[in-house]
Amino acid sequence: MSVQDLDLVVTFLDVGHGDAAIVRFREGHHVRTIVVDGGGPAHAGRLLAYLLGNGITVVDLMVASHVDRNHIAGLLQVAESDRVAVEAFWGPACESTQPSVAGHHLPDERAYQRLYSRVHGRVRPERLWGPVRGAPPPPLFSGAALTVLNPPVPNLLRVPPKDAPPKRPALLAREQNELALVLHFECHGVRLLLGSDTQGSFWAAALSDPGLHRHLEVNVFKVPHYGRAAAFPAAAAGGLHTEYAVFSLSAKTDKQPSNEVVALLREMGAEVLCTEHAARTAFCANPHCHAATGGQNIVFCKCRGDSSYSTSAYFCPLQAGRQ
Repeated sequence: MSVQDLDLVVTFLDVGHGDAAIVRFREGHHVRTIVVDGGGPAHAGRLLAYLLGNGITVVDLMVASHVDRNHIAGLLQVAESDRVAVEAFWGPACESTQPSVAGHHLPDERAYQRLYSRVHGRVRPERLWGPVRGAPPPPLFSGAALTVLNPPVPNLLRVPPKDAPPKRPALLAREQNELALVLHFECHGVRLLLGSDTQGSFWAAALSDPGLHRHLEVNVFKVPHYGRAAAFPAAAAGGLHTEYAVFSLSAKTDKQPSNEVVALLREMGAEVLCTEHAARTAFCANPHCHAATGGQNIVFCKCRGDSSYSTSAYFCPLQAGRQ
């Protein structure tokens, strides 16, 4: 079965610690592709390999949620490939469009500046956008709605003054997690909430603001920051409802979800899925889960003309066909 016979395919790639999601949907006679994050340096080639392996040579929208190598390393490989065209880019703005600036001392800063420089040279200026809550996004699709729920202010990577001391990595990480993009996607009756590495400040805003709160009723929820308690506090569970919760894990490290977060999601009736099985967190109840034997991609499919949709950890019709 070709992707042309489907309304929607959402794939969460197994990239260890970090995120990588590919959303494909039918829009008239066309199939659109959105890529949100690309995984970290250890698995940077998996996103490009997935795209090429499935005959995807055009990315209609590439999204970098924030300045973090564990989310953007795979995007850089796609942006630097001459085999995939990138039509639009959403991500933090960068003060400099040069690939290397003295003063960006941290590897995450340098990696993002390199990515931004590459897409700046490939994407038309009107299709480059720094997402911010409340700002209308550039019109890209007629068959899907994308809503930015976070950050509340623009995320801008600045070149520090020459005499400024280097920023500590932990400080950059905290700042960027607070500014991480939270994206709500709705298409063909399916609603996704992609949480990136957002922290408690977002949930406080979402629970108190009716305009944000109405986007917390979803079908699929990408759990922020591999399920740390700070990324999904108990209060958030009172406002969110989802049928599926997806964790992107690095099971061989300490990047594993807290049992409290898993319990909160299960109490709301969500099916919990993971890209790797975390031995110290026995939560993987999906009967199709192969994550314990080396990781898996999580795939959601909605067939054309069907009011329901299915999920499978090991098979989707997309794998059997080409665009």
